Amino acid sequence: MPRLKFGMSLSIVLIVLPMSASTQMNKASEKLTQAQQAILQVEEEVFTAVKNRDTGALERILTSDFVYRSPGNPEVTKEDFLKLSASFPYKILSIWGEELKVNVYGNTAVLTGLQFAKAQTGEGKEETSAVMFTDIFVKQKGKWILSLAHAVDLPQIPDKYLQKK
Repeated sequence: MPRLKFGMSLSIVLIVLPMSASTQMNKASEKLTQAQQAILQVEEEVFTAVKNRDTGALERILTSDFVYRSPGNPEVTKEDFLKLSASFPYKILSIWGEELKVNVYGNTAVLTGLQFAKAQTGEGKEETSAVMFTDIFVKQKGKWILSLAHAVDLPQIPDKYLQKK
């Protein structure tokens, strides 16, 4: 990634997203529909699964035709995403989302926002990455699951987010 040198694998593994989605969800829960709250919950589950390298949870959360896209990089299929998640070389300390917005259109939902992650390198150095992202969810068999993730690295992290998590 630019500036932080996390490498392509971090931006691939850390798609989406919000440990702080629950915080944002609590602030505005009265204003959010049930579907919007469900999407934020699934997003939080994705973040937790990525942080914990829980490919079993990711397997259940991602559609069979899931795709991750990032400018300048090849598409990553579900199978490859699961492999990358399991083998990520850094310890992920935290992942959180900011400026999250969910739009629901029937059985499709779009979640946009900023995603931040703190990781520790093998040498013990902590680094923070930041991406703008769009996640597309579909409702299948009554359950929201992630179908497409798109992320763009931020050239620098806005100061107001540096002290979080």
